[in-house]
Amino acid sequence: MTSLRQFASDPAAFRDALRIDADGSPVAFGKIVEPWQQADFAALDPAWLAVAGRSDIEPPHRRAWLERPRGHSKTMDLAIMAVWAVAFAPRPLAGVAAAADRDQARLLRDAIDRLARLNEWLASTLDVQAYRVSNSRTGSTLEILSSDAPTSYGLTPDFVVADELVHWQSRDLWDSLLSASAKRKHCVLVVITNAGFLDTWQHKTREAVRSDPRWFFSRLDGPTASWITADRLAEQRRLLPDIAYRRLWLNDWTAGSGDALATADIDAAVTLAGPMRSADPGYVYVAGLDLGLKRDASALCVLAVHHGETARVPTGRVVWGDWGPEPEYRVETRQATARIRLAATTLWKPPQRGKIDLAAVERAVAEAHERFGLQAVTYDPWQAEHLAQRLHRAGLPMRETPFSGVNLQRMATAMLEAFSDRRIELYRDDDLLRDLRRLRVVERHYGWRLASPRDGDGHGDLATAFALALLAADEARPKRCIAAWLDAGCLGTPTTTMEPPSVGDLFPSLAREGITPTHWPMLDRLMR
Repeated sequence: MTSLRQFASDPAAFRDALRIDADGSPVAFGKIVEPWQQADFAALDPAWLAVAGRSDIEPPHRRAWLERPRGHSKTMDLAIMAVWAVAFAPRPLAGVAAAADRDQARLLRDAIDRLARLNEWLASTLDVQAYRVSNSRTGSTLEILSSDAPTSYGLTPDFVVADELVHWQSRDLWDSLLSASAKRKHCVLVVITNAGFLDTWQHKTREAVRSDPRWFFSRLDGPTASWITADRLAEQRRLLPDIAYRRLWLNDWTAGSGDALATADIDAAVTLAGPMRSADPGYVYVAGLDLGLKRDASALCVLAVHHGETARVPTGRVVWGDWGPEPEYRVETRQATARIRLAATTLWKPPQRGKIDLAAVERAVAEAHERFGLQAVTYDPWQAEHLAQRLHRAGLPMRETPFSGVNLQRMATAMLEAFSDRRIELYRDDDLLRDLRRLRVVERHYGWRLASPRDGDGHGDLATAFALALLAADEARPKRCIAAWLDAGCLGTPTTTMEPPSVGDLFPSLAREGITPTHWPMLDRLMR
């Protein structure tokens, strides 16, 4: 094995021997590293050697902007660079790693932790804590921050690595880190990110550094990694809106403030004259509640899911039944379409230097339940737990839905599918339409989520309530009409217009179709 002394003087030798987790199996990085990765590493090795005190040669670049598509080892490659600096600099270095949010920051921390666990010679040197990595022998440290950190002013770093800069909501942390990197002439600054949106501060920064000779600029024109298969790309192209696919996978900077929903799909959904005043037959109603207090708005969104109607209508004739003469009925059915209508919305914006009146929100939710007979009110318990408890005690069907990774991806999937399938019917609600047009698809370790930039108009709060309601709407979508067919008393009625299901169709899915013990006599007659 190559000696640690050689690792200290040669970052390339360190990378060749470093064991990484490749799809669950430990593999030497040198055996699987790809040419485009090697080119980026090689361009920055002189800067890392200089900042660590391992070389007196002035590097050609101390700044770098690396632009790669999704799935191209962005976080892992940053972790490898930072680990070498903390582990092998003979003098104490102060490093900063910054990510879009705490979830992304944890990914960087976890990548470093896996490297330490897979390489014993690193584990004996590095102490990996929640948001800090240190070398007890040399005193070098790496502080891991997120872009929503309260402040980073006062730092004097020797190196800064910035992960997924295009997803940073605010530029405050970037400005402070950029200015901090100028405090020391040897400071190394590395940005690694996906393409983002035109007309943003990130794009302006990118354009400025792209032509600056002091910066090393590298960009991959679309999927290059060997592990990104054609099947995987085809699946992503099917599931994502075209503009989001181009940004995330083709690494194209795209116009517009949002790329989650196609403008044509949103426009096609606006077909209703206005909100619903009360519950219409044939629909079930659900709601989503997004609660803000001071910084963000609160929003309530009510959706109507079409379930169809089944009714027994007398024909005026009398037939002979099992127990004597009985009226003849025919069944008239309006088939369920599972289309989703926007029934009503309410938006509360916080007053200047004040808070939203939660009592007004509570009254509005209760009134919506009284008008529509809500089947579920879906909410995030982060700030709504106390209000939800009060509404639950009042008899409302409150459904807690924490903003976990799984639920955020479910919300994104429900939103994208509902609009791409053209199952949504909206009336012109300017607040909601603005929020929908600004939604972005954001990559996270658990998959995808929707995000909205925070500005003077809010933080996409009505779109969030809409997405919460869509979760409940998907669960309320009508099942096959077996139970309804039985409830309508169709068995043995010659004039029924409904085709009965076969016994083979019934039994594998009785519970799923809502069959209850009250249906057993009818099923018995069906089997005879």
